[in-house]
Amino acid sequence: MGGAQKDLAIGTVLGDIIRRAADEVVRTEAPALADEPDAVHQHRVRVRRLRSVLAGFEDSFDTRQTERLRVAYAEWGSQLGVVRDIEVRASVAAETLELAGIDDPAVVRRLVDSEREAYPVAHARLVELAASPRAQERGRVLRRFVEEMHVVARDSPATAVLAEVLRAQVKRVRKAERRLDGSAERFHDLRKAARRARYVAEAIADAVPDFLPKPVQAIAEGGDDLHDALGGHRDLTLLARHARQEGARAAHAGQWSEDYETLAALADDAADDLLSDVGPAVRQLRAAASDLP
Repeated sequence: MGGAQKDLAIGTVLGDIIRRAADEVVRTEAPALADEPDAVHQHRVRVRRLRSVLAGFEDSFDTRQTERLRVAYAEWGSQLGVVRDIEVRASVAAETLELAGIDDPAVVRRLVDSEREAYPVAHARLVELAASPRAQERGRVLRRFVEEMHVVARDSPATAVLAEVLRAQVKRVRKAERRLDGSAERFHDLRKAARRARYVAEAIADAVPDFLPKPVQAIAEGGDDLHDALGGHRDLTLLARHARQEGARAAHAGQWSEDYETLAALADDAADDLLSDVGPAVRQLRAAASDLP
């Protein structure tokens, strides 16, 4: 952190970070509810960013205030996830079917068209939830948090706090990696840790661009790479499982079913390939953390 920014207080920096995160959540909600292209995904990302910075800086905020806001937006994030996951399942299935050279209408119907038909129903439910009293209260809680933000030791220099928070995020990632056992649960834990590291680093870079730009950028990029690899792994693994389930149903109905296993095997192989990106991304995070003061 150089120049005039080196003496910034943590209260000033966190005020900027939270206001930015809250503004993005508010700004992206209407397009998501209007179902503009990619808008549900973008709004969900902003909700996750808000929750990530609240969690990453939890020691600097009033605990009760922060927990109430995190719980409210965890619920909304889950509701957004129901809709977004349908989009992803349809997209991943369509892409993998194309790679496999499978264009059987019955297979496409089971794996792609059925998801696309479910989407409008799920989105309509999301719009209903957004108009509920719980949603209105969620918005009020966010506005109140931003207006009344209570930062612990708000006049303390920001430098030490930011470095410590970044180290903590990388430590969380490394701990999650050591606990990997091949289960979906452990991969999910690592993915969440990577996502938080990325969003916290990006928030710091936006609010204080002069603060250790190289390690901060490296943490953001390493977290992004790790999150993308594990997200892709999850999506392909789920596709393989779903394809086998639908293949069994097709066989039971007397339909051709070999294409489903072909697709599942291709998805499994692609998922395994993505795991090769995990080690390099974690090493990048570890190296970046070693450059923090």
